[in-house]
Amino acid sequence: MTRPDDERHRALVAALREWARQVDSVPYPAKLDIDALLDRYYESRPAPPPAASLVLTATAEATVVAVTGDIDLACGDRLRDRLAEEIGLAPRGLVLDLGGVRHCSARGVALLHEVAGRAHRAGIPFALAGCPAVVLRAIETLRLGPLLPLHPTVADALEWLGILTRLRAAGATSPPEPWPPPTHRT
Repeated sequence: MTRPDDERHRALVAALREWARQVDSVPYPAKLDIDALLDRYYESRPAPPPAASLVLTATAEATVVAVTGDIDLACGDRLRDRLAEEIGLAPRGLVLDLGGVRHCSARGVALLHEVAGRAHRAGIPFALAGCPAVVLRAIETLRLGPLLPLHPTVADALEWLGILTRLRAAGATSPPEPWPPPTHRT
């Protein structure tokens, strides 16, 4: 782990150096090497887990992007860019697997909504799979369920995308898709 370079760390180092000077002034100097102590401290600390990781699996039928970790401001831009890149490649279907998500902020839910709209405008069937309770609560609270096709597993989402593709190829008329979102009148 690398040392942080912030005000708190600099204050800690200054306090340690002052303490070492005081210890070195006793008759039996300890000759403390503060830098060596700090190196040992930071090397012994485990690296923090990444905020989120993305694993992409592309097949002829669809592209699956599995997200693990937190969907929030820290990873939002990276996730948005990656999904926009995938949409630009025009897969036959796009599944966002959220089975490994621990936390989803309001910005994360807005990102899911934005990606669904982008995929719809590009004519790419889009689905969410494996939504944990934290994501489901946010989607239900915001009443985004009709706009974000939810499936319990990736296999279910892929099956649904396959059915959609076959219906479109057969020229079947289907009900209008729920995009853009309905406007609420008061």
